[in-house]
Amino acid sequence: MGKKRDLDAAERALGTLPRKGESARARREREAWEIRLAALLRPVEPVNPPPGMFARISEHLAHTKTREALLQTRRSARRWKGIASIAGLGIVGLSLALIAPRFAPEAEAPRYVAIVTADEGGAPGMIVQFDTGTGIATVVPVLSDAPDGNVYQMWHVPAGASVPVSLGLLPDDPRRVDVKTGPGDLFGISIEPPGGSPTGLPTDARWHGEIIEVE
Repeated sequence: MGKKRDLDAAERALGTLPRKGESARARREREAWEIRLAALLRPVEPVNPPPGMFARISEHLAHTKTREALLQTRRSARRWKGIASIAGLGIVGLSLALIAPRFAPEAEAPRYVAIVTADEGGAPGMIVQFDTGTGIATVVPVLSDAPDGNVYQMWHVPAGASVPVSLGLLPDDPRRVDVKTGPGDLFGISIEPPGGSPTGLPTDARWHGEIIEVE
């Protein structure tokens, strides 16, 4: 894919460009970026550089061309910092994500992913990835702590079913889960009292996402 189209897909994944009117190809490219960025969606605490760092770097720049390159780098960093703040990402995390496609191996077996987002506002809640080659489903949580001491609980609704099945509480870190899935399945997250749903059904479901095949 072209460099500009790849960058546009990344910005749509971050929410800095609109998704309305996407073609099927553009949607697949954007969803591929959402997978790459999933592990970076967790809040990143800002870290200030040591005092005088840029001044010390500048002292070692011997000629004008190198100084201009530094200025361009700073301008680019400020631009990406603005994009990252909208998506809840740090500059470093976004930079790593932008080079990830060079190293990401291409899967031979079909792979499925569900981007579980908030019903209101579309904020990401978790990513579910399933590799038919290994039979492993991996949950990547991207939510902060549950409100008022409650917990988040994961749910799975197989295609054609009407009753959700609990997958347990949403973990703090990426976790494997025992679930078979495919296109049309639905995943969700609900807010529950400590220990999980007392009824075996979602109490306050606010995040949903359908599983799709990643090409």
